[in-house]
Amino acid sequence: MGEMGRQVFFVLSGYLISGVVWKQQVYPGAPGPWRQRLGTFYLRRLLRIIPPYYCALALSALLPLATIREYPAWFLLPAANQLFYQLQRWGEGLGHFWTLAVDEQFYLLWPVLLALVGQRWRWLLLIGAAGLIFRVGWGLLVTSGFVLVLLPASLDLFAAGTLLRLFEKADWLARWVRGRYVVAAWTIWWALWVLLHQHQGGVTWIMIFPTVGALAAFLTLGWLLHYPAAARRIGLLHPALLWLGQRSFGTYLYHLLLPVFWQRVVFKLWSAESGWREVLLGPIPTVLILTPLLLLLSAASWHFIEAPLNRLKRHLAYAPIKEPSTTTHP
Repeated sequence: MGEMGRQVFFVLSGYLISGVVWKQQVYPGAPGPWRQRLGTFYLRRLLRIIPPYYCALALSALLPLATIREYPAWFLLPAANQLFYQLQRWGEGLGHFWTLAVDEQFYLLWPVLLALVGQRWRWLLLIGAAGLIFRVGWGLLVTSGFVLVLLPASLDLFAAGTLLRLFEKADWLARWVRGRYVVAAWTIWWALWVLLHQHQGGVTWIMIFPTVGALAAFLTLGWLLHYPAAARRIGLLHPALLWLGQRSFGTYLYHLLLPVFWQRVVFKLWSAESGWREVLLGPIPTVLILTPLLLLLSAASWHFIEAPLNRLKRHLAYAPIKEPSTTTHP
């Protein structure tokens, strides 16, 4: 389920960021003061992501988590994905930060890449194919270990979101983004997992599943865009989910830190002979205890850090885009 969520997230990133790049013309070489608009784009991204992220890093250092103490610069950049690839292992309580690092690197790359390819869908398809080619080539020629944490391995996901933004108004898209096709796409994804995740140690699955997931996420997001009533029917607009969605960045930041914290508390307060360690570290007690704490941390991150920064972002407007002048000839 986690992999499904990550793929939808990366496709959604491609959709949203490409929309900003095209609408606000923040790519190099755009008409007008594109450098100013590009700087505004990066500053808005930094304000949204880096301060809450650094707060989570500070908490990680205070626990303390060994990986961040040993390799602080990699997390500050952020380049955690590169670190995990070099180590070929996850950092304690920090493994999820590779997705944030990939997303940040995507923000740096995408405006430049879109300046080169424009809105030519064949080139965008080629970029998407490059993600599959990279995984296959890297897995066969170098190593399949941790290849997914490298930015090129997710190009097909980001390209799928960009194509969705490009074609979201197309008539043909509405015919394909139907609920039954969404279900069929994810069913194929799961069927391939059953067939391939044990084949050759899962290497074949690692190579192909992001591309299959990119298609499934493309259809899912397209379905919700074209049929917004479907979101209400399946409960996505429930107030509790909207509340959680607004605070989902904090949930992401802290969800792996808390189990490490809880384990240390249990080992500190209860001896092995008491028998309580095994009980309290079981899945049900862990979920019951840590879920409220996670929600509290997420709410605090939103209230004290993210919401004020969002208000500050309103003062960072993009430079106005001049419409091309028209000359009337007699």
